[in-house]
Amino acid sequence: MIPSWFELLIESEVFNAIFFVMPAFFSNTTPMLFGGGLPMDFRKNWFDGRRILGNNKTMRGFAAGFIGGFLMGIFVSYWFKSVVDVPFVVPLTNGFLQSFGAVTGDVVGSFIKRRLDIPSGGSLIIMDQIGFIVFGLAFARIDSAFPWTYWVIVIPLALVVHFAANAVGYTMGWKDVWW
Repeated sequence: MIPSWFELLIESEVFNAIFFVMPAFFSNTTPMLFGGGLPMDFRKNWFDGRRILGNNKTMRGFAAGFIGGFLMGIFVSYWFKSVVDVPFVVPLTNGFLQSFGAVTGDVVGSFIKRRLDIPSGGSLIIMDQIGFIVFGLAFARIDSAFPWTYWVIVIPLALVVHFAANAVGYTMGWKDVWW
């Protein structure tokens, strides 16, 4: 028997929104744990003489982010089909699209930072905190008709969670900077 407080929780729009975007959050976290190796830009410079992406965007990190988010997407798809009663379908492609969108948003953020002459590991407020979630949700929108309220719920949450996760990663020695 499921406790009544749990039933109320899983019927909550906030809970559903958070659970729905778990693929994007996992995609943003797993490169910190499993990244490293060859930079995606092969240490090449753009036309402006600056690095294209920098050392922190690696092939292994991109792949880890994508795979981690996709696996979480499979779980989320199952969860929404079997436990939560939502008025829309969360297809398996949601995890694929969200995770690909999240890692792409992170790469786009790095590209923009290099153009603004912000060094690798430097901060670009807002883009660093929500770029992954905006791209993840935008890509997910391709085949999921989720409520617009998810955007309103998740974007501010991503700001807070991003700072908290990075502080933990920094404390654990997984990141070089706290932001």
